[in-house]
Parts: sequence; structure tokens; C-alpha cells
Amino acid sequence: MKRVVLALVVAAMLGIAGPVVPAADKTAAPSDVTLTGEVVDLACYVGHGASGPEHASCAAKCVAMGQPVGLAASDGKVYILVADHADASGFTKAKTFAGKKVEIKGEVAEKGGINALTVHSVKTV
Repeated sequence: MKRVVLALVVAAMLGIAGPVVPAADKTAAPSDVTLTGEVVDLACYVGHGASGPEHASCAAKCVAMGQPVGLAASDGKVYILVADHADASGFTKAKTFAGKKVEIKGEVAEKGGINALTVHSVKTV
């Protein structure tokens, strides 16, 4: 056992223990995508197709009441917006854009036909 430990110490001192890998960029996960579309309150959007600027004030009220928020994306899909457990600020900001066109960076997931987008950042377009 002492020989193995000694060999590892010598290898580390000589720099042959393996390559040094730079730290990952924490501003964007490798699986992040960028989607554009309209932030919608899902209660009105799914219930009766309400969207657009004329529905923005109603959407803001519904979001304030706790209705689920989604992105009607330009790819033709609707995504439920969810908060990142480590940093919910992107999701919180996205909720303020109900009825507006946005660009969202985040991680997409799909389960049982439901699309979700973990919001990492958002900006209006």
C-alpha cells in the first residue's frame, strides 16, 4: 500500500497524474438552449387560446395569482417555465414578462408529452 501511495505522490510531483482541466463556465450549462416566444399564463392560453399584447394585463393578473407560466415558443411548442433550484432569478424575471415576446436561455426537459424549460436567463426581444 505504501508503494502505491508513494507512486501517486511522485506522479503528482512530476505532473504526470493527468491533464489539468479548466473550470467549467457557470454562466451557461452545456445543455442550455435559447428559445424565443411569448410568455403566457397557461390557464388562459390552454383554456381559451388567450395570448398577445391585448391579453397582457390579464396574463399578469393570472401570474400574480399563481397560475402556471409558459412559453409559447417559435418552434411551435409550449413549455412550462420552471425555476432553477440554484438560482430562481431568471424564472422570477420571466413571470414579469407575461404577454411579451422574450428570449429565454435554459434547459429543456420532456416527460409524458409535457415540455418544460428551466429558466436560466430571460430578456425581451
